[in-house]
Amino acid sequence: MSKPLLSCLLAVLALGAGPARAAEQAATATLAVGTVTAVAPDGSSRTLHDGDLVYSGEQIKTADQSYANLDFTDGGTIMLRPDTQFSIENYHYDEQAHLQDTEPDDGSAPAPAPAGNTDEPPAAPQENAFFKLIKGGLRAVSGLIGHVQRDDYRMDTPAATIGIRGTDYEARYCGADCGDEKDASGAPADGLYTAVDKGSIGVKNQSGETVTHQGQYLYVQHTRARAVLSNTRPHALRHMELPKRYRALVKRRHQQLMKVRAARRRQLLKEYRRRHRRAHPRRRR
Repeated sequence: MSKPLLSCLLAVLALGAGPARAAEQAATATLAVGTVTAVAPDGSSRTLHDGDLVYSGEQIKTADQSYANLDFTDGGTIMLRPDTQFSIENYHYDEQAHLQDTEPDDGSAPAPAPAGNTDEPPAAPQENAFFKLIKGGLRAVSGLIGHVQRDDYRMDTPAATIGIRGTDYEARYCGADCGDEKDASGAPADGLYTAVDKGSIGVKNQSGETVTHQGQYLYVQHTRARAVLSNTRPHALRHMELPKRYRALVKRRHQQLMKVRAARRRQLLKEYRRRHRRAHPRRRR
């Protein structure tokens, strides 16, 4: 097993060892090539490497010719293209809450924990995945957060806010910095560009909300401007995919993460079932 992959797995296993810092772990960097930096709320910064953890409250920056792929604990992923600033504003994933939907192995439905039962953890805060695209571009595949309560997921940008509806989407904000896409018609105009590769998104600003579906593209110039829909990919979004030379590596690391997380889920589920049986023993006939 390669060293980067081993460090990636060890990062996920650290979930069971308790938090190493006050902020909640949000994701694992399954790819960090070039210069990728994580900036904490207190202003301290560190260079991200393959397998490093990223936390709620951190801002991730990619330099020129640099890419980052973040694999979030709820199963979502976000790929950052070069010259991007992206912030994990507030992130909380309640892994235990998703276990409550799984039936115990005795075939009976789990009953709510009675008042004063110290065997069950206290109610967790509402899940949320609140992000901000400050500049640059990203491709996002949503995870579990936001699929039931859509307001639990939000991607803010300088021109509008993006909400999800079970989604694989792209977003790029141009602020006089998209000259790399210049062609005969000139550089892309400033503003937010989006594409939907699967599902749909809602893009909302002061002019209202516009829902776009798979195969549709959207442009909005600023917070008060109306969205403009198109069926043609804008040239601001021509280079939004991860370079081909990295794709197999990221896919392999994602699969390894999923295996480790599945093993952890089985362990948590086993503990949950044990607590359920202890709290609700079967009656002998």
